[in-house]
This record gives sequence, C-alpha cells and structure tokens, in this order.
Amino acid sequence: MESPDYVRLSIAADIALGFSNGRFKHNVKPYCINLLLHFNDGCKANCLYCGQAREISKGATCKTLIRVEWPLRSLNEVIERLREVQVNGCSLRPFRICVASVTNRRAVKAEIEVIRRVYNALRLPISALISPTIFGLNSLKELRDSGTERIGIAIDCATREIFDMLRGREAQGPHSWDRYIEGIKEAVSIFGRGRVGIHLIVGLGETEMEAVNLIQEAHDIGAETHLFSFYPEGDSILERWIRPPISQYRRVQLARYLINNGFVRSSEMIFNSYGQIINFGVSSINIRRIIEFGEAFITSGCPGCTRPFANERPGEQIRNYPYPPDNRESKKFMRQIETYIKPRNTLKTLKNYLKNRIKAAIE
Repeated sequence: MESPDYVRLSIAADIALGFSNGRFKHNVKPYCINLLLHFNDGCKANCLYCGQAREISKGATCKTLIRVEWPLRSLNEVIERLREVQVNGCSLRPFRICVASVTNRRAVKAEIEVIRRVYNALRLPISALISPTIFGLNSLKELRDSGTERIGIAIDCATREIFDMLRGREAQGPHSWDRYIEGIKEAVSIFGRGRVGIHLIVGLGETEMEAVNLIQEAHDIGAETHLFSFYPEGDSILERWIRPPISQYRRVQLARYLINNGFVRSSEMIFNSYGQIINFGVSSINIRRIIEFGEAFITSGCPGCTRPFANERPGEQIRNYPYPPDNRESKKFMRQIETYIKPRNTLKTLKNYLKNRIKAAIE
C-alpha cells in the first residue's frame, strides 16, 4: 500500500471527499485537495519541527503533519471521489490538487506518476510540493510534462544557519541550503515566474528582517512566498518551542504582500535593533488602506489554496484567513502590527533550546 497506488489525504481533504465525517468552522471549504506520498520505509529527512522526521517517526506511519492525521487512501478511489464532485457540481468544487513529496529515493517517479494519473483523469490544476534534494532539473521537466502547473518548495527556514540547524547537517538531515536555492531557480526556469512558491515558516528563530530579506530574494528569483506561522508539532524536537506573537506574524504578512505585489523592496523598509519592521517604506495612508482591505492576511499560496486552520486551532486568533476578513476583523490588524514586544523566539534562544533538548535526550 504505497505510492503511486496509495496516497495520504489531509484530514480536511478526507472530510471534503466524504471518506471521514466532520465539519468546518465558519463553513470554510478546502478548495485545494492535499495529497501526500507514502512509502513503507517513510521519509528519510530529519527536520526537527516535523512529525515525519526520521528520528521521531521511527517508521512510515504519518503520525502527525500540521497537527492532524493523514489517512491512507487508494489513489483510484480518490480520483473517483473527485470525479463525482465534478459531475454532481456539489458545494465542494476543488480548484486544484496539491501533491506533496517526502524525501525518499522512490518519491520522484511516484510523484510524477500520481500527477500523471490525476491530471489525465480530471484535468484539474495541479501543484507539486517537492524537495530539491531529490528533484533535479530533469525531474522538474517530467513533472511539467505530466500535468503539473505549479511548484512549491518548502525551504521553511529564513536563513542558512537556521536551515542547517533544523534541516541540514546539524540536524543530521540530507538537505542543503545551497541546493534549495538552486532548486528554486531551476523550478522558475522550467515553470516560469509566478508559478513557483516557497514555503516560509515564521518563528523559527529568525528576525523579521531576515524573513523579509528571504521573501525579497525569492521574489527577485521569480518565486512567491507562501507564509506559515510556526505551531509546535507534538512529539517533534520543537514541540515546546515558542510560537511567534501574532504581531510578528502580521508584520511579515504585510511585508510579503507589499514585496510580492511590487509596492516596495525590503531595502526600503526600516527595522529596529531587534530586526522588527518599524517602517514598511510605504506612506501611512496607503499602508492603512492596504491593512483595512485585508487581503495581505488571507492565506498565501497557490490559487484556491486556503489551508483552513493550519496555523491555529479553530477558536484561536486566525493567522491565515481562509476567507476575506470582515471590517470588524480588519480593525484588529493595525493594532497588532503596531504592537512591539521584545522577541523571545530568537536564534540564541533556539540554540539553547536545542542544546537542552539534546542533553535531556542523552540523559
């Protein structure tokens, strides 16, 4: 029961396609159906914030990813459910399919095959979430030719140092910062500007300035940034790591929106001694209008991707809105952006945290 014949569905997708029972708060629907490859020998990476990390999972079972279960389903059954949705024209009309890889030597051929089958059967827009560690230029071309419209690359960390600590050599993982940057450039060369997105997690020890600089670098390459707010994954190494305050996340959200839409460059922004944004490089009148409009705080991703409650639990303050915020919600954004507290989730704090976790594990 492995890919390409079997895939895992996010619990939201599983509910939306009728495999599981459940309902969505605010009647939010996931208009992107997320599929995840599965192999009996699991993922070979060791990203310290991930529930699939090699040292945590101890096997192929997807214990948790984005803090929810990912049920294993037959790809043929998934395609049939999606076809029924298309034919019946029910309230769920998936805008796209996102097929995510894992770091496994068999993942390249499996992802290409899953996408080929889905695209040939449904002709829906398809995004592929890949790791440049295993996907090179030729395999990117094969993804394009099999029906992939867009590429996502989860670099996750804003700096080389944090990447190495959490995903690379220091984490005993296979990933390399240089290879990821090279892979982003390769993806843009194959799919074109605006059809490649990087995933960036805010709150892993970076400053706002470092996050903004990566967003600008990606934009200059031709890739957009899809933001996530760190939320600790149970049983992962970072299960007790500090969530970023919503003020920090809101400022990075706004900066991403301004950069990706060409309003300003990161070099025009002003930062304080903590690396926090104190001036966005845009007039105060225009900033207020953009904030009140609210689009900057809607989930950033491929067209149609809402990722409902991926960054928080229902009932908590929403970080990525899966729907347009109303006026009452928009009024909060300015207050949040103008709130400054001394950062706790710093690089120094991260180093101490990891040192203590490793020491506790040894003892």
